[in-house]
Amino acid sequence: MLIVAPPPLVGQTESVPMLHISAPDTLRVAAQRLEQSPTAPLATAMALAGLPEPGLPIDVFLSPENSDLARATAPWISGFADASRNRVVLFPGRTTRSPSQSIETLLQHEVAHVLFSRAARGRPVPRWFNEGLALAAERPVGLSAPPRLAWTLVRHGKLSLEDLERLFGDGRASDQRAYAVAGALVRDLLHVHGEESAGRVLALIGEGREFDDAFSAATGELPVDAVNRFWSNQQLWTRWVPFLTGPAFLWSAITLLALLAIAAHRRRRAAQRRVWDAEEEAEAERVALERLVESDPAASGSSYEVH
Repeated sequence: MLIVAPPPLVGQTESVPMLHISAPDTLRVAAQRLEQSPTAPLATAMALAGLPEPGLPIDVFLSPENSDLARATAPWISGFADASRNRVVLFPGRTTRSPSQSIETLLQHEVAHVLFSRAARGRPVPRWFNEGLALAAERPVGLSAPPRLAWTLVRHGKLSLEDLERLFGDGRASDQRAYAVAGALVRDLLHVHGEESAGRVLALIGEGREFDDAFSAATGELPVDAVNRFWSNQQLWTRWVPFLTGPAFLWSAITLLALLAIAAHRRRRAAQRRVWDAEEEAEAERVALERLVESDPAASGSSYEVH
């Protein structure tokens, strides 16, 4: 194994956890990319977790596809965190299949899970909340959710928290759907209650409270009410996306394009007719002048201007 234990990552300070990266020679390039990863998302994860200190270093293992661990892990899983052991495992060959889409963001996503577990003192956190927070740590909360959410809403409609929780680990398609909804839902919660609300929820869970109780105490509303508000805000998508993608709209768009093309063609023909009319008028004037000259030879000495 090639052990990559470099100085802190680029821009890394004591406010984010130290990462010890281990990789085989075949994944040396991926390990070197991780060495250069920006630490801003890790700082965001720290802030979302409400952690004042990063805690112990985190071991990051890069596993090739031909390893026993990769064979024993479902192919749609590109990485996982073992917070109890301060460990993260990544499968670089599966990066493009993950919601994170890159080895760097996958690393940040999984490290965020370790930090959230530390904030909750190892007590269980609902998967949808945990994954949604990790997605929020990857990019600023102010950014909009991926367009995949709109299609998820249109195709499947509303989900309860229980249904959303069951989607995780139920296959690739279900996972993609679960990540899309969880990411958008948690972003909505952070937008309404502030980014510090996540840390308050995790801290109360760490004190021994159940999630629903911790969420209510930290935000002032029940989780079910927060979810109902979220789905209510998404109704615009459910009303417009089917219309914009339905056959009636598509045929209307095709018809409009055809009418615009006909109008443009008519304008071109009208312009061409004006050119022809001008040419015919000039030709008529020329013929009339020639006849005048033929009928009155004396007029040939006169000055005429032919257009």
